[in-house]
Amino acid sequence: MPDMDEILNSLDELRTHPMTHAVLIALIFLCIGIVVSKIIGRILDSIIRAKRIPKRVGILLRKTLIFIVWLIVVTQALHMMGINLVSILGAAGVAGVAIGFASQTALSNIISGVFLLTERTIKVGDYVRVNDQEGTVTEIKLLSITLRKADNSLVRVPCEMLIKTPIVNITSSPLRRCDLDLGVDYASDLMQVRRVILDVFREQQLIANDPVPAIQFSSFADSSINLHIGAWCKTEDYHAARYALANALLVAFRREGINIPFPVRTLLMQEAASPAPKPQDEAAKGVA
Repeated sequence: MPDMDEILNSLDELRTHPMTHAVLIALIFLCIGIVVSKIIGRILDSIIRAKRIPKRVGILLRKTLIFIVWLIVVTQALHMMGINLVSILGAAGVAGVAIGFASQTALSNIISGVFLLTERTIKVGDYVRVNDQEGTVTEIKLLSITLRKADNSLVRVPCEMLIKTPIVNITSSPLRRCDLDLGVDYASDLMQVRRVILDVFREQQLIANDPVPAIQFSSFADSSINLHIGAWCKTEDYHAARYALANALLVAFRREGINIPFPVRTLLMQEAASPAPKPQDEAAKGVA
């Protein structure tokens, strides 16, 4: 077994070794990185709670600053330990080119996500429509957003698609318009129809008086005179207000004798034409 003098000599050599000094400095840098990251996180959290900046922008800014801090800390720690970063980066350059080609879509989604967060086009809880997908926004990330559809299924939409295609934010305003298309009989008095519709609007508690509801002529159709009506309601009451409005219109029309006609088609039947003579009959007639 080594005696105490050998142990002390080994410890003294370890203490005076250049690598020990480098490792200690690297550990100090790492501790500084942890402290600075925590300070940045607490400062930005307090700013977000005070609502000085939007929550999404604050979260993105916090992640970016912490990433930069750790990039500097790790770089300096490796440099103090004598690791040549130039050779490492050079060796990683070839792999970086291949990875760069493979990650073009991801990078495009990240950039699109940054623009989406800064523009504040949508937020969590909004009901949006993107192409043929629509639902409530449950999560917004750098790469994608998540929509919860009416059947409770989740749809992931890449941020790149949100930048390239139009986004319909249905619930961005506190008011939403209930649009209905209906047709009345050609024998109907349009002034009476208008009066009945306005009376129904006034009776509906979920329908707003301001903005004023609209009644517009649409077209002279084959079987009916088509009208387009629109009334405003609170966004959260949309489905209930639209259902109640349709039911009240149907009841009022029946009470006032206003007919919503079924489609009518007129068919003209011609008499069957006599069959064409057969070729053998023509030949027999010629012989006779």
